[in-house]
Amino acid sequence: MTDRQTAAGMRYRTYGHGGRGTFLLVHGWCCDHDFMTPLARHLADRQARVIAVDMPGHGASPPPTDGYGVPELAGHLRAFARALDLRRVFVIGHSLGGVWSLVAAAGDRDRFTGLGLLDSAVAGPPGAAAAIAQVAASLRDDTSGAVRESIVRSYFPPYSDPRLVERVVAATARPSTEVAYAPIAGLADWIATDGDVAALHRWDRPLLFVGSNAPFADYARLAQLAPQAFIGQTVGSGHFVQLQVPAQVDAMLDRYLEVTG
Repeated sequence: MTDRQTAAGMRYRTYGHGGRGTFLLVHGWCCDHDFMTPLARHLADRQARVIAVDMPGHGASPPPTDGYGVPELAGHLRAFARALDLRRVFVIGHSLGGVWSLVAAAGDRDRFTGLGLLDSAVAGPPGAAAAIAQVAASLRDDTSGAVRESIVRSYFPPYSDPRLVERVVAATARPSTEVAYAPIAGLADWIATDGDVAALHRWDRPLLFVGSNAPFADYARLAQLAPQAFIGQTVGSGHFVQLQVPAQVDAMLDRYLEVTG
């Protein structure tokens, strides 16, 4: 396990040195690479090269100069893959990280060959963009962090491990108010212009979607937009599926890789 950074300053952690493919793991809203650690360790055991990145403005990576919109952050993810000369990349993103991963992969299908989305906000129900815009507005002036904390706590069902809940609440409180607000506003704008529809149409290869007990995606709509998708739902997990039920996520990913080769 090694920590590194690109010339542009993006920090990342590598696991394993296997030759059986490269997995790029992308955290979600107000998170960092540590949120992908359980999945990274599992994939490293498969004799694969695994890279978990800190997206711009998150973790130890500097903020972007071009804003926090979905196309911009997806562009940084593509640039990251180019900087490391990654080939045949299977990218897996959690939450907003899945959105960035989808757009990055759909925009460079020569470099990205596999895609996994962990409870990401794509193919949502009617009114999703307006609802997300309201969340963004509530976060814009949330200098105390109370709104952010309330949102994060709502992602956990009542029977969740309280130690995990407090650890996630503490970690997601670290980024700035701008990092909490701007990517959500960017997500709302992207969905309002059917960015998810366009990206799912461009990505015409198999993809894995793993949802929580209250998934952001409308499964029927996702299946319609991406009929090649493998859709799974975890049992007894909130939004942070890779932390709360890692064995379930690992099993679904392993089966997906077995089926798709």
